Amino acid sequence: MAIVQVSFKIPDEIMMKISTGENKIYGGEVRNSKGKIVKILRPVSKLEAILYCGWKYRDTLFMVGKAGMAGVKSYIESKKKQESDVVVKFREALTVYLNAVGKGTLTMEILSDMMEHLGELKMQPDYEKINIPLSMGEVDVFLNGLFEYTNKLATDNAIKLTSLEKETSQSVNPIINLGRCLETQKRIFELAS
Repeated sequence: MAIVQVSFKIPDEIMMKISTGENKIYGGEVRNSKGKIVKILRPVSKLEAILYCGWKYRDTLFMVGKAGMAGVKSYIESKKKQESDVVVKFREALTVYLNAVGKGTLTMEILSDMMEHLGELKMQPDYEKINIPLSMGEVDVFLNGLFEYTNKLATDNAIKLTSLEKETSQSVNPIINLGRCLETQKRIFELAS
């Protein structure tokens, strides 16, 4: 058995009598209280029904659409702000980290903070596409310098690096390489303490 919904076009004057109870709908017919057929209803296509409802409730639909677009816009702006906050915090942690590395005052707290913010950065959708304001050449210089610092840190603390830790370019993604360097430095700190 199938159940089908059929839409009919009903003139306003007949609809008024249906709503008051003077007329009733039976199938595709409208009958009065005595059972006499008042109108035979013509079925309309789904497209006609949709267009009618869309036109009849256009003001409401427009307001809902406007509110929906405002909600979508607000959501996108909050995501951008949230994403930018993560990037800003990462850059701040990176600045503190680089200053500590440059002065030779790197601590486990600074390293952990840097790793935490890097982890938050990696949690962002499409984090590979996040713009860190460095050119590819600057990224290479930065990572090579970081690798040399990690080697020196290991040598100064008499800790041997694993073969994987000795590789300079393990990934094409600089954020992944930075994370690996930080993991190596954390291991060195843990073994040295």
